Amino acid sequence: MPTGFRTSGDRQARRVRIRLPRGPAAGPRPHATGGPVVIIEVTTDEDMAAAWAVRKEVFVDEQKVPIEEEIDDLDLAPTTIHLLAKDDRGPAATGRILLDSPGHVHLGRICVAARVRGTGLGRRLMLALEETAQKAYADGGRLTIALSAQRGAQGFYEALGYGYVSHREYLDAGIWHKDMVKTING
Repeated sequence: MPTGFRTSGDRQARRVRIRLPRGPAAGPRPHATGGPVVIIEVTTDEDMAAAWAVRKEVFVDEQKVPIEEEIDDLDLAPTTIHLLAKDDRGPAATGRILLDSPGHVHLGRICVAARVRGTGLGRRLMLALEETAQKAYADGGRLTIALSAQRGAQGFYEALGYGYVSHREYLDAGIWHKDMVKTING
């Protein structure tokens, strides 16, 4: 795995606050398994290693994606933003934001550890990724978010407002995907 995670000098570790339908998130919140969960922006080697550990568990160990395809140079690109969800048992979920062009991002490597699936953490992570991307990369308040959705997760993304770019399905790392997109206006 790559080492030497670097952050831009003006970015500091911070908790990501997300807006949920019942009001803004305020600090750690319990999830269905009981412990508090925080979602942070990855700014240290330790947190990057924790994000990679969740990705290895889900993509490499469970889904059999080769490690050399899972961990790539984009992880350490200066414009890539990673979020990491942690609970009382450790790293629980992660995802990354890739800048495509001003006002356009691609979300990827989104995964939730098996022990916390079905708790709503995936939804919370997605809302945090969207809000973080909006703050960092919107152009005139507008942001187009693309993602490559695995077949089994497409309904989840549809429920969050993502639509299909086309109905073309393709294999990526041996898993069927479709491209999906959502536009947010500031």
